[in-house]
Amino acid sequence: MNGEESIKRRVDATLAEVKARGFDTVVFMNEIIGQNPANFLYVSGPWGYGEEHAALIFSVNGASTVVMPHWRASRMEEKHIYDHVIAIKQEKGQHIKATKEALERFHDAKRVCFDLSTMSAQFALQTMKALNANLNEKSDISDHVFKLRMIKDQYELDEIKKAIRITEESVHELATNTRPGQTAIELKKKMDASMIEKGAIEFSFESTLSFAAGLPRPPGPIKHGDMLAVDVGCRVPSGYCSDMGRNIPLRPSSEVKDYLNQAISAHMESVKLIRDGAIASEVLEGSNRVNAEYGFDPMVRCGHQIGLECHDYTMPFAPNFGSLQEDRKPLKEGMTVTYEPPHNIAKKGLRTHFEDIILVAKGGPVILNKLPLDFFW
Repeated sequence: MNGEESIKRRVDATLAEVKARGFDTVVFMNEIIGQNPANFLYVSGPWGYGEEHAALIFSVNGASTVVMPHWRASRMEEKHIYDHVIAIKQEKGQHIKATKEALERFHDAKRVCFDLSTMSAQFALQTMKALNANLNEKSDISDHVFKLRMIKDQYELDEIKKAIRITEESVHELATNTRPGQTAIELKKKMDASMIEKGAIEFSFESTLSFAAGLPRPPGPIKHGDMLAVDVGCRVPSGYCSDMGRNIPLRPSSEVKDYLNQAISAHMESVKLIRDGAIASEVLEGSNRVNAEYGFDPMVRCGHQIGLECHDYTMPFAPNFGSLQEDRKPLKEGMTVTYEPPHNIAKKGLRTHFEDIILVAKGGPVILNKLPLDFFW
């Protein structure tokens, strides 16, 4: 499946719900960069990333219109992706006016629904007043899009794997080039720059590089015998994210090696709990039981959903590996989750951050990462 086929699948699945709810048309409006563009990106594809003051209007009869800033509108027309392109300047009044113009090509406002996840409350109120539309739970389609986002198709998985590969290569470079005397801050900057050079569009969160042996200390100079824990992720141009963690011990003692190998054994035993139909909170409970058997401290969470957002909280539809009531829901085949159970021994000052992305499958977990947990010792 390629990107165009994936987008068509997503739009068609959304329109099926639009029709089922008794509407003719659905509107996606991305108000400003960073507002919460994931649902807009889900139906636009890569061009929608970072695009503010844009709107997508789809009809159940197959018609489509895009509203977007004028400086990109002519290029969009040349691509012939949508039936009609309306060019505007980047201003909220223009955005709303053009969306109203687009809707006049379709049906009356009472048969139009919206995805409200990418609009602020103020902008939504202005928009609904201008369109003479009524908002209610039924006319906000965002809940259904959140549900769709939980299950990934092959294209989406391939994009997540791209983000993983970039992250893994950058972490491997980091570990290979780490020397005593360098500072954690310097290494973090190089790792972040490496991900961008390798094709990431941005970081999926602010990466961290911390000391994982002994008392916690600020990210200053690295010494012989230190152990680093890295938590890092990036976003590729399609919008999909990675999130991974590895430990990097420098000249580890036999005690530290034994600790890390025990942590890996516990990790690989407990990850088997992840499968289609498993209750997410019970994965946490089971992981804590395994940790206890190995002598590791208890934990309060051990992972989360990931996709178009690093922490892809489409609650209450997508459970995470936590102890909240919302986490007492089953995992479903096709979900992508991170698994990051800490294997800590506080009294010894030893900490891990092992984290991979897992595809939930019927037969058990499919680990999408390729870089071994013990790649550096």
